[in-house]
Amino acid sequence: MTKTILLALIACLPAFSQQKLVLNTAESTINWKGKMWMSTDSHEGIIHFSSGNITMDKTGKILSANFEINMNTIKTLDAKPDKDGLAEHLKSEDFFAVKRFPKAYFVTTKIEKSTVPNNYNVQGNLTIKGVIKQVSFALKMIPLQTGTKATAELTLYRSWWGINYKAPDFFSTLKNDLIAEEVPIKLNLIFSK
Repeated sequence: MTKTILLALIACLPAFSQQKLVLNTAESTINWKGKMWMSTDSHEGIIHFSSGNITMDKTGKILSANFEINMNTIKTLDAKPDKDGLAEHLKSEDFFAVKRFPKAYFVTTKIEKSTVPNNYNVQGNLTIKGVIKQVSFALKMIPLQTGTKATAELTLYRSWWGINYKAPDFFSTLKNDLIAEEVPIKLNLIFSK
């Protein structure tokens, strides 16, 4: 009996030495910018998360992170002239096909502490429209009184997920309404303890 209890306690030790930070989905955002190709015209917007968490060891090292993104929350911040008409177009089959793929997912595969304090080099799988692609970025963790803030910047290429609407091609010089391949992203993440 004593041996069984001891084995159970040993099995639980990793869980006791880890802490999980839970994403505050109301305050966390993915900020994106879509640009026209060969033009300075652009639109900016946000997407919210459905859930997310970071698991850390007792020293504060990040062990893993998982996020679920609510694609129905795509919103433009500067859409004109039809308010959120652009957001609805982004949800359509031309772009993210949100009716068929309402969620996107990010799961880390590798996390390394940077030489810069509170910074990490993160690699993981980003699933959009059912297509998994590996992405990497530098993540900065900022301790707060009530939890932790994390920020990151990266560039995604929409064709990786088969989003080719008005994409530039070999004959693109003859067109002036094309949308750039690159999509700059800024992550603003707030975690509760």
